[in-house]
Order: sequence, then C-alpha cells, then structure tokens
Amino acid sequence: MSEDNRVLIAGGGPIGYTTAINLAKYGIPFTLFEAGSGISEDPRAATIHPPTLEMFETIGLTPIFLKRGFVTQNYHYRDRRQGLIADFNLGVLKNDTPFPYRVMLEQHKISNIILDNLSEFNNHKILNNHSVQSVRQDDEGVVAIVNTPDGTREFRGRYIVGCDGGRSNVRKAMNVDFEGFEFEERFLVVSTPYDFAQHGYAITNYIADPEEWCALFCVKGPDDNGLWRVVFPNDSTFSEEEIFDDETIEKRLQGFQPRSEPYEIIHRNLYHVHQRVANKYREGRVIIAGDAAHINNPLGGMGMNFGFHDAFNLTEKLNQIWFNNGSEDLLDLYERQRKTVASEYLQAQSIENKKNLERKNQNEREEFFNELRAITSDDEKQRKYLRRVAMIEGIERAKSIA
Repeated sequence: MSEDNRVLIAGGGPIGYTTAINLAKYGIPFTLFEAGSGISEDPRAATIHPPTLEMFETIGLTPIFLKRGFVTQNYHYRDRRQGLIADFNLGVLKNDTPFPYRVMLEQHKISNIILDNLSEFNNHKILNNHSVQSVRQDDEGVVAIVNTPDGTREFRGRYIVGCDGGRSNVRKAMNVDFEGFEFEERFLVVSTPYDFAQHGYAITNYIADPEEWCALFCVKGPDDNGLWRVVFPNDSTFSEEEIFDDETIEKRLQGFQPRSEPYEIIHRNLYHVHQRVANKYREGRVIIAGDAAHINNPLGGMGMNFGFHDAFNLTEKLNQIWFNNGSEDLLDLYERQRKTVASEYLQAQSIENKKNLERKNQNEREEFFNELRAITSDDEKQRKYLRRVAMIEGIERAKSIA
C-alpha cells in the first residue's frame, strides 16, 4: 500500500486519538501529528455521557473507562443560598441506554488508554512535536505542511481530519467561517483534594447564584484518591495575575464552602470561553471534527462528547469509502448530521445551562427551581429531560438526517 494512501490526523487530543483508534479498528492506515511532546495532562474535560459509552463499547474501551473513572448515576442542581434544588437520577434512562450513568474520567487518561490500545495495531504513525501549519489539496489527496524538529516537511495523505482544537490550522486552511461569540467572562478552574462530598455534594454539581455561580465535580486525579474541581466565572477586567492570586482564590473557596483550614490547591487554570460552530465541516478532502468544528462553554460536559460523536460518525463513513466503494457524498452527510446537532443541541443546551446558573431575577429563579423540582419528582418528566441533556436525543436526531 502506498505510503500516501492514508488518513492524516492533526491533533493528539481525545478526539484525534478517538479518530485514530477507529481508523485502526477498520484497518485504515493513518499518521497522527501532535504539536506537543505528548498527551497534555492539563485538567480539562472529564465527563463521559451514556451514548458516548455506547460508542466506545463497540471498540471495547468502555469497560476500561468504567474501571478507571468515577461512575455516577446522579448529579445535583443547587443554589448557593438555598442548597439542593434537584437531584437528577440518570437511572430513569435504563430503558434508553445500557449505560444510564455518567463516567468522570479525565480527557488525558482517555487519550492514554487509547494510545495503549493502538499498540495492538500496525500501519500507523504517531508523530509528536509535529504541528500542522497549513494544508493544500488536489484531486488525488492532501498535503500537510508540518513543523517538525527537523524543520518544515510535507506529508501526503488521501484525507486529513483536523482535530486540532478551537484555533485549528486545518480549519483555517478551509474556506470556512467559525461563527459565534466569546463570553465576556473567563472561567477559572481550581483543583483541590479537599473532599466536598462530606458536605453532601454529588460527584457533579451545578450551583446557581445571581452574583457568582459555580460548578463542582470530582475526578480520580493522579493518585485515584479524588480531586475536586471548582469552576468560577471571572470578570474580564481582572488580570490573570489578580485572578490567580493565592489569597483571592482562598477567599473564593472559603466563600463557597467555609472551613477552618486553608485549601490545598493542585491546579489553577483560566479559560476563554466561546460558543462557535463552523459553517462547514468539509471542503474536499479536508474535514474537521471536535473543537475545530464547534466550541462551547463546559457547563453540562457536552463539548468533548460531541467531538467523540463526530469521530465515530466520520470514521464509519471513511470506512465505507475506503473499503466498500462508498461515495464521497458520505462526507457531506457527516457534515449535515454533525453540524445540525451542534447547532440544535450542543450550542442551544450549553448556552441555556449557563443562562440558568446566572439568572438574576428572583421570581424567574424561583420559577425555574420549581420547574426542576417538578421534573425530578416525576420519572417520565425526568426521563424526557435527561434524554436531551444526556445527549441521547442529539444522537437520534443526527441519525434521522439523510
């Protein structure tokens, strides 16, 4: 087989690696380029939703995810003043999915699990310290112009999949707009080993407040003993130095959950947050997926999952093209299916999640809280609600698009 007859993948994050393992399972050769020296361990996404677990089950990885992560069937919606408002039970989805729960597993662990599994396959390359700078294409394939430790090189392939994040160079090589907006606030993520469960918190919590909403969730962390992440919004007028100040962070954590001892801080990260969807996902042999195609705020844990869904959808279609004489029109179908649900579900739901947390009108807040209480008191109402926020409806909608 020609060395050029392969798929090029830009980006060695969870979506790039998910694309890679699916191609390997199908027997499609690939080369993956990662700009960094390896898999980044920055604390980012960590939620795996039920339909995503179903997808990874088809390639044998879900049992590993269940073993390595926290399996949680419920999550809390809270108010900083009133406490628990609604305790959502994903168990009501037991007839909709074989996995009626979330798994909390950090994205770098997911990528490393996939990397370990790739050792079982041949005919692929993973090139770290290789950054795709631009792409050109012709009727026969694509050429990726890549910065390497030995200078700029060109790599040929049959297709390229850009999984290289919100600032994707692959997307920039396409004639595409990345439509949407950036929130004024930045999101501060603080990680601490302090166990918030002793105060009644669930593994995942969304906590409303008109002045300072927050989110709280737990992952296993580097030693599997548990690491809690607290997310706070930040006024754009403050500098990173002011936001990261030890006393400032301590004051915010004490304001959230007072305790007699200071908090131990393991990580602190600050993120600019956007809501954007590319106006097309494919131009000829150049295709984008994950954050390269859509980005959103992290409330609800939907962005990484949507990227996984992109990867499974796309690679199934590449398999049809590669081995079963499938038409390249299948790549247009990928775009229609995934772009539609990104707009209808990913963007709409994640924007709504943020608006609900930061509501300021007290009457509106109480009305919303009463709606949540009514939902969680009725299993069928809760099932209908959770089918959407657990991303099941989005998968069904994508499948309905021809």
